[in-house]
Amino acid sequence: MTHSSEQETHPKIISCPICGNSFTCEGSLDCWCASRTVPAALLEELSRRYTTCICPSCLDRLRAEHTAG
Repeated sequence: MTHSSEQETHPKIISCPICGNSFTCEGSLDCWCASRTVPAALLEELSRRYTTCICPSCLDRLRAEHTAG
């Protein structure tokens, strides 16, 4: 996911652009997303479609769908 320098020092509560649920974005290597392995093709697709991070539930669902093919 992409992170601005402002987010790197201040965790933010943001809304997922897919489901609308709120979640915390740490904006650093300490963020929950740093522990997820995202296939390059999926990461590229998500970067094209969304300008903000997506929530853990949506990311996990999309990863599973991508892996299932």
